[in-house]
Amino acid sequence: MSEGQARARWGGPRSAQRLTARDPAPWAGQPHSLPPGACGAATRPDRGARQAAAALGRALRTLRARSGLDLDDVAAEAGMPLFAVRWVLEGQVVVPWTATYTLVHLLGGQPGDLRLLWQSASQSVPRVPDAPRLGSQIAAGLRGARLAAGYPTAAAVSPPGLTEAEAEAVFDGRLVPEWRVLCEMLLWLGADPQPFRGLWEAHRAARGQGRST
Repeated sequence: MSEGQARARWGGPRSAQRLTARDPAPWAGQPHSLPPGACGAATRPDRGARQAAAALGRALRTLRARSGLDLDDVAAEAGMPLFAVRWVLEGQVVVPWTATYTLVHLLGGQPGDLRLLWQSASQSVPRVPDAPRLGSQIAAGLRGARLAAGYPTAAAVSPPGLTEAEAEAVFDGRLVPEWRVLCEMLLWLGADPQPFRGLWEAHRAARGQGRST
């Protein structure tokens, strides 16, 4: 199916007819130390989806606050009912990627930064990108988590031993740290590390270093 056919079938107002209601779930606070086993703990798929939907909504609200746009205008431009846009921003529903892409674009964000959140929220099976793009996708997911946390400074989420400049390099995709460091940054952002684990392991394997914990 071409992009145009997909947009015609699922984009715009028709996406509102396919809203999947989800119960909003409270989000864990930002820890100041890494709990034992936190990086290896698995999250239940249903709970992870609810948390990701809430985080996706927060990320969109951060973009909206930074853009200063009126929701009525955003809804009109997206071709979606105002109530549907509000539900998405509240993390109560997850709409198809085409509609999410449109909302992020209208709010001045980079859709790729919220792709991993959307995949987790919609329980989609992500495709592992080609090796040269693995680092960029990890960084994009981190930027989405940063938006969901209200876009704190790099210094505020830098684990001990990681400088602010190095943290910015991680967000920019110029540096992929050890898993424990990456996991701690994600936990400080209130994000679930599990969606990142496969990407990190694929990146490490592509660099010829094998799997590492």
